[in-house]
Parts: sequence; structure tokens; C-alpha cells
Amino acid sequence: MLLKDLVSKLSLNTIGVFSESLSVSGIGSLQTAKENDVSFAAGHKYAKQLSETKACAVIMDYESLKSELPPNIKFVILDSKNPYLSFAEATQIFKAASDEETGGHEDFEGGYFIGKTSVKGKNTVIFPGVIIGEACSIGDNCRIMSNAVIGRNVTIGNNVIIYPNVTVYDNSKIGNGCIIHAGSVVGSDGFGFARGKAGYVKIIHSGYAELEDDVEIGANVTIDRGAVDFTRIGAGTKIDNLVQIAHNVIIGRNCVIAAQTGIAGSSEVGDNVTMGGQVGIAGHISIGNNVMIAAQSGVSGNVKDGEIISGSPAFSIKEWRNSVVLFKKLPELFKKIKEISKTKD
Repeated sequence: MLLKDLVSKLSLNTIGVFSESLSVSGIGSLQTAKENDVSFAAGHKYAKQLSETKACAVIMDYESLKSELPPNIKFVILDSKNPYLSFAEATQIFKAASDEETGGHEDFEGGYFIGKTSVKGKNTVIFPGVIIGEACSIGDNCRIMSNAVIGRNVTIGNNVIIYPNVTVYDNSKIGNGCIIHAGSVVGSDGFGFARGKAGYVKIIHSGYAELEDDVEIGANVTIDRGAVDFTRIGAGTKIDNLVQIAHNVIIGRNCVIAAQTGIAGSSEVGDNVTMGGQVGIAGHISIGNNVMIAAQSGVSGNVKDGEIISGSPAFSIKEWRNSVVLFKKLPELFKKIKEISKTKD
């Protein structure tokens, strides 16, 4: 597309002169961008790469980086107060342009199974090898890719993308604009067993799993159905690869959950919560709104709104950092204690 059109769509100001006919073909890092690529500098740590980049335009916060710009720069500056957000919006624009240029995705004739009582909306593409059970409703402009399995009585909204080898169990609900990456499972049985004299008795899970609008699920994520009611992921929440969400968990809106996190059954997570990688959340606890949980934290009790916590067991990150400093000094402190003890003897 023309650079001027990209600038217009991003609503950014430009610094530098460029031709009205200058076209851009994609996005690259400062190090790998070609002469017709757009790049971005999200902070001061990228400033050194600005003198070497071949990109014809760079998204950046000009006021923040102007003192570090190399002399005689060869690129156009696309000035943004939030360059990372502008970069994200640019990737969306290039993706839409690419789909339009290639004519979108070909519809397939046959090669998949859909139940007689199920319906699919307009412009929805179902790839070969997909199996869709009875009484399902699939909205408009969806893409369900090869070898995905959709159970019975599943509701899927509009503009949903389901990648290969995804399994969506019976009665699940998927909102508009959701993305589910390859290998993920939505609505599987939770881990529920009662111990009897002869061994464990399985608790049959009769509930369902629900993804509200604009949820994105990474690869190989597992979301269990409710035992008797539901498991729910709130609108706008983004979940990384290899995350386990147990039965009856409720996650709020616009949360971000990094890889290898596990959330045990019946816990409730508020809105705008951020969890680092490998976080463990115990069952039947409540996490408030706007909470931040550092990577590898173990959360065993309720967390109030706005707290930032770390460690296992997790507590205030400020106190945790002080504790880590002291922990490193334990061998030295222990040595001193032994010396004092000998002196007294």
C-alpha cells in the first residue's frame, strides 16, 4: 500500500519528506526491515539500531527519542505517543490488505461433516477434515480450519477463527471475534473425583465453557467445562500457549495470562488482571481487578484490587524484592552467626 494511506489509517503525524507514490510492503524489525518496510522503535533500547535500519519509515515517539536520533536519518518518522499500539494497528492493516489482495480464503466443496440440524453463516469457510455436530450455530465470516472438531449444541459467533486440530466440546459458547489457536481444547471435563471404598468415582461434568467476545486463546490451551454450571472467559481476555483453566473458573474482561499458567477450580479473576508465565492460582480464591502477578508466583489466598504480587507463596512485590536480597545474603549471615557463636563459646 502507499505510505500516505497507512499514515492516514493510523492517524499519525509524519516528520520528514517522502514521495506521494512511496509504497510499503510490510513490517520488519529495525535490524531486518527492507527498504520498503515499516519498522518501529518502542523505547530507548532500540535507539542504537536507528542508524543502521533500512526501513523507509519508523513508528516512534519522537519527543521521547529525538535526542538519540542519528544525524541525517534516511527514514520517515511516524510519530506516535504509543508506538507499540500503532505497530499493532499497522499489523492489522497489512493483514487486511493481504487478505483482500489474495481474495481471502477459498471456500471448500465438501471434505468436512456438518450435522443436519446445524447452520453456518454467510462467508464462513470450513476446511477439509472438520467435524461439526448437531444443533450448532456458526456465525458469519468464520474460518474453521482442518481437523477441528466441534461438538453438539455449540454456539459460535461472527468473525471467529478456529485453527487446525482444535476441539470444542458439546454446549460450548464462543463469542464474536474470538481466535482459538491450534491444538487447544474448550469444554473438556474438569478434574473432579470423589474417593470411595473401591477407588475414585468420576464426577460427570454437565456444565459448559464460554468465551465472551474478542477472546484469543493460544496453542494447546485447555479450558474445562463447569461441573454443573459454567467456566467463563471474559471479553477481550488474551491467553498465551499452554495454559490450564479448570472447571468453574471465572476470568474477567481484558485480562492477559502468559504461558504455562494454571488456574485451579472455582477461582474467580477480576478485570484487567495480568499474570506472568508459570503462575499457579489455587482453587476457590478471588483475585481482584487490576492485579499484576509476577512470573512463577504461587497464589494461595485472595488478592485485593490493584495489588502487585510475586513469589511463592505470593505477597507484595516490594516486600518480595527486599526478601530476595536478604535471601541471597543468608550464607553470609549464617557464617557471621557461626563466628559470633564461636566467640561466645
